[in-house]
Amino acid sequence: MPEIETKKPLDRRTVLKGAAWATPVVAAAAALPMASASTPACPTCIKAGLPLVGGLIAGAWTSQAIVAGNRGTIAMPAVFGIDATACGISWQNIFQPAFTFIITQATLTMSDNRTYNSSVGLGAGAGNISTIGPFAGGFVFNNVVLPNGIDAGGLIGYGTKPTKLTVTVKTTLQYGIGLSIECPMVLNWDLHGFATGAVAFGLGTVNFSGTATA
Repeated sequence: MPEIETKKPLDRRTVLKGAAWATPVVAAAAALPMASASTPACPTCIKAGLPLVGGLIAGAWTSQAIVAGNRGTIAMPAVFGIDATACGISWQNIFQPAFTFIITQATLTMSDNRTYNSSVGLGAGAGNISTIGPFAGGFVFNNVVLPNGIDAGGLIGYGTKPTKLTVTVKTTLQYGIGLSIECPMVLNWDLHGFATGAVAFGLGTVNFSGTATA
């Protein structure tokens, strides 16, 4: 008659020993989602703003281009900035009031769909939750194509003018204790304006003025 093997009951110390090895693995796996969830998402309440600067009506802008060889320089004044008023200060907003930003690119679009990048007005700045803060300076766009034309006594207006300003910004917001998050964003303004002046044989002067909407 064959011998029947009987299983020995598990020793209590063996069970505890196996549980001790398994516990850190389970704990580590459970901690991963918590660590990911603790990093906040970039806020969507920071938008393109039009602060009141130097007594000018928000968004009002003027510029004059001296044209030579059908090209001129258009300087946009410092009437643009970051609007963080929609963020508010509440228990839902975990970010500290002050934040910093870096402007990495500013692009002007003209009515002929040509685009130009500024090498002026880029760099670091600071803002605050619940306020509209202006950029530190204006933007300058060189070698803008301005064809021959005349404004017909101010009735029709010179044909080529700015229509859009796009600024790429990277904000850094602080939260918790010594924690921060970088948030890239693209801010857009539509430029509504009028151009007067004349360009003939590639030479002339064109004056731009108007308002902006974010």
